[in-house]
Amino acid sequence: MDDLTLTYRACGAECREDWLRLLACDNGLPLADVQRAADRYGEAEDFGRLVEFCEGHGERLQ
Repeated sequence: MDDLTLTYRACGAECREDWLRLLACDNGLPLADVQRAADRYGEAEDFGRLVEFCEGHGERLQ
């Protein structure tokens, strides 16, 4: 089990897809938007820029 899997689980998700669903639901965003942002930022940013994107309600970040 890798570090990201442990981090997903610590945040209440079983895997990355669960994490993306949680982010979408918690922030009132369409899952497709969160998935596109996740693809753009990459897995290394799942707990950084992706969270900022979602907390900004899907507004594009610089």
